[in-house]
Amino acid sequence: MPRYFLNLRDRDGFHRDFDGDVFDSMDEVRNDAVIGIKQIVADALGSGATLSEALDRSFEVVDETGMTVLTISFAEGVASRSTP
Repeated sequence: MPRYFLNLRDRDGFHRDFDGDVFDSMDEVRNDAVIGIKQIVADALGSGATLSEALDRSFEVVDETGMTVLTISFAEGVASRSTP
């Protein structure tokens, strides 16, 4: 199974995911990203961030070769459905 890395881009720059996770499909990768986005946004809002600050981020998902296979903004992720 392939390993994917969910790198975070925000106002402070680029934060690389050095560990990654193994997924069966791109649907699983996207679902995991959406769940993570919702958790990060909830934590940011709970810590006093504005909605704009909480959403001004994105995940750039890369495969094991370093190729970007998915970019998802936090605004898009919050609006998406996910399954636990």
